[in-house]
Amino acid sequence: MKFAWKVTFATLCILLVSTGVGSYLLISLSFQSALEREIVIAQEELQMLRISYEAVCDARGITLENASQRGRAIKRALSEVSYFSGYQFRVATQEGEQIYSTTDARSDQELLSHIDQRSSGYVLRREGEERYLLHCAGPVVLPDGILYMETVRDVTRLFTDREIHYQVYRWIVLLVVGGSGLLMFALSYWLTTPIRSLGRVATQLAQGDYSPRAEVSGGDEIGELADSFNLMAGAIEKNIQELEDAARRQEDFTASFVHELKTPLTSIIGYADLLRSQTLSEDMRFKAASYIFSEGKRLENLSLSLMNLMVVGRSAMEVRPVNMGNLCREAGRISQPAVRGKGLSLTVRAEECVIEGDPALLQTLIQNLLDNARKATEPGGHIVLAGRKTEDGYRLTVADQGRGIPEGEMAKITEPFYMVDKSRSRAEGGAGLGLALCKQIAELHGSALQFESQEGKGTIVTVILGGVPDG
Repeated sequence: MKFAWKVTFATLCILLVSTGVGSYLLISLSFQSALEREIVIAQEELQMLRISYEAVCDARGITLENASQRGRAIKRALSEVSYFSGYQFRVATQEGEQIYSTTDARSDQELLSHIDQRSSGYVLRREGEERYLLHCAGPVVLPDGILYMETVRDVTRLFTDREIHYQVYRWIVLLVVGGSGLLMFALSYWLTTPIRSLGRVATQLAQGDYSPRAEVSGGDEIGELADSFNLMAGAIEKNIQELEDAARRQEDFTASFVHELKTPLTSIIGYADLLRSQTLSEDMRFKAASYIFSEGKRLENLSLSLMNLMVVGRSAMEVRPVNMGNLCREAGRISQPAVRGKGLSLTVRAEECVIEGDPALLQTLIQNLLDNARKATEPGGHIVLAGRKTEDGYRLTVADQGRGIPEGEMAKITEPFYMVDKSRSRAEGGAGLGLALCKQIAELHGSALQFESQEGKGTIVTVILGGVPDG
């Protein structure tokens, strides 16, 4: 059952029970009060009629002994007294012998048997299907004995009014329940609109569509729930996107790794098979061995680079003060042979500055940036390694005069195995892991690589290292 229907039915049940019980009690109490008033009036009338009857009997000399014989005289005497007109009553002996009567209602012997000369009583009696009579009885004391007077009061009107009230109450309840039901359903439907919206969005999320969001209206608890749900959906979408990106990168990484292994292995296997299956000249045999050696070294470099990448991503840094001036000059000294071997020049301009960091990782960072610059620069070009102290920390830049990076490739160059010019990079002995390693080292030091490049003019890589101690 829908929540709106549950709220509607629950409210209607509460309304029906509360109004039903309240109205029933009100009608019953009103009826009981009116009935008690009628009983009091009937008993007072009986008392006055008894007193008046006793006075008439005393004035006429009527006794218990002659009451039956003088019934006509009593009737004539009572008719002369206007007080008795309009009342329905009967006078009889205790045995039930009627002395005088103005009513056609039957005598109630059971009631008479329960009263004596000092008490009176009453009984509510139903006659037929729709008539209710209040029957009262009391003693009439004569000089020589007791007669009994019975009065009858018609109280059918009270019961009729009660039934009318019950009927009106039923109609009122039906109207109130019907109107309240429509109103409560409309109100419940309106209040549960955000919940239905949450349900639709949750269904879409379960089906793999993470873009929809629930409509947030109002600042109540449901609105807060919708807002929290949207935050959760946004976090889920972000996490799913990150997982998809990670899975894609993992697939790309695996595909690239397999491809990088396949090329040198194919060469090694081919030349090894040539050496194994054929008789070659000394020159040809040396050439085949050289290919096997160079491709083996390439595999070694690939495995070392991959190992460095994995180790840096999982190991903790050994943070201590590092003199960046000395570190830059040392990295430049180590890179000079390879730079000169390609016919390039390298200039190191590094200011003295001490920062907090891992010296081994920072040296790997600088040497990989220099190595990338060397591979990208044609013979005769120039590379500059510069470091200077700034307000933000230590600004380290490596600038080359190489081929540059196309604008569309800029976002991908730090991905593992990604190479802008694959054939040239492989010829230089690269595997596309250098910048990926540099990115991780920079992130471990709370920084990031920044690239400025123009095709045909060169590239500038910048990283700002923080943690500069005072003084």
